[in-house]
Amino acid sequence: MDAKKPRKSTFSAISINRITASRFRVYSKKTSKSHTDTLDLMMDFFEGAKISPKNKYLMDYMRLNHYMDKRMDYMEVLLRAWEKNDPMFKIHDHFKQILIFAEKEEERKKRDDEFAEAMYSNMKSSRNVVPKYDYDLLVQKGRDERERIYNLVKKINPVRPNFGKPYCRIDIDENELERLMKAYYTGP
Repeated sequence: MDAKKPRKSTFSAISINRITASRFRVYSKKTSKSHTDTLDLMMDFFEGAKISPKNKYLMDYMRLNHYMDKRMDYMEVLLRAWEKNDPMFKIHDHFKQILIFAEKEEERKKRDDEFAEAMYSNMKSSRNVVPKYDYDLLVQKGRDERERIYNLVKKINPVRPNFGKPYCRIDIDENELERLMKAYYTGP
């Protein structure tokens, strides 16, 4: 039955650095009525949130988050100063340009959708079907062509001469050049 009666608090002394103690007193006045209540609130917060100052990853995250907040605040101040001081900077015009671009992009997407729908309906109505063998041959030719172009591009080397403009050089022999010209040149 004695356990149900409220017990009178007993205090204990803790040695703390003078500077830290003065900081804590100022913080405690802002937070709660007594130093004990402040410490209880702080410990409840850290235990409830499962935060430990020894957790390296959490501290790194908090440090990064704080750094990013400061950088974003700095960017906001810069943009506000730029907006105030620069007569050429008109945010309204920029938003208009963005809206015009968005409208054009929407129209382009609408045209592309209409074109795709028309192509699908044409394909659906026509009975021309490519045999699987021919399709596989076309796919293989495309892969071979891509590989040939990739190998050619790998042979391109940039040249930066001491005098004159920089240019690119393709390191291939004459036979390969003739073969490429025959393969890609369709003249009269």
